[in-house]
Amino acid sequence: MIQGAIFDCDGTLFDSMYLYQNFVTRYLTGRGLIPANGIEDTVRYMSMWEAAEYVRSVYSLQETADEIIADCNRMLECAYFHEILLRPGVAALLAKLYEHGVPMCIATATDRYLVEGALRRVGIDHYFDAITTCGEAGAGKEQPNVFLQALELLGTPLAATWVFEDARHAVVTAKKCGFPVCAVWDADEEDHAAQIEKQSDIYLKSFTDLSVERLFA
Repeated sequence: MIQGAIFDCDGTLFDSMYLYQNFVTRYLTGRGLIPANGIEDTVRYMSMWEAAEYVRSVYSLQETADEIIADCNRMLECAYFHEILLRPGVAALLAKLYEHGVPMCIATATDRYLVEGALRRVGIDHYFDAITTCGEAGAGKEQPNVFLQALELLGTPLAATWVFEDARHAVVTAKKCGFPVCAVWDADEEDHAAQIEKQSDIYLKSFTDLSVERLFA
């Protein structure tokens, strides 16, 4: 029976992965630099800090990683504060869990202030007891840090705390930790759909397909 819930943000709560398509390439070309072939794949599963440090080092940038992240965040602010929308079925799922008293936390690679702005704008911020980020946890989701930090914030049993994710590497990490996982399809992860379905406890095309009673069984 579900006693706690940890939600990814981009691609899970919000239909926002399009913002990150060729993002590093756009950042570098905007600075007059030539991106290396395959750089998007190289940084894809890094935390924001890890990706910024990688770019800073490879391209010999004078800015610190934190300054590069701030520049990148400014590229994203308009979308988070004014544009991105919830994925279908998300609002209903959150309302149902909230009604049942299930504490919820967000674990995300996106910086906190962007997530908080998006949550407030669509009116779901009150559902969440806490937010933690990969930057705060010190590692991307290929490591368990952010999930374990979210679990500590919730104070719920690991085996009864469901992780809701869309990305293969995050699903794999959460399962290795012992979390039950509900994965939702996202176009960015289409190539890994079969692996995600195999790894997860519940796999959905959309949250509209989820019978919440399955989580309470």
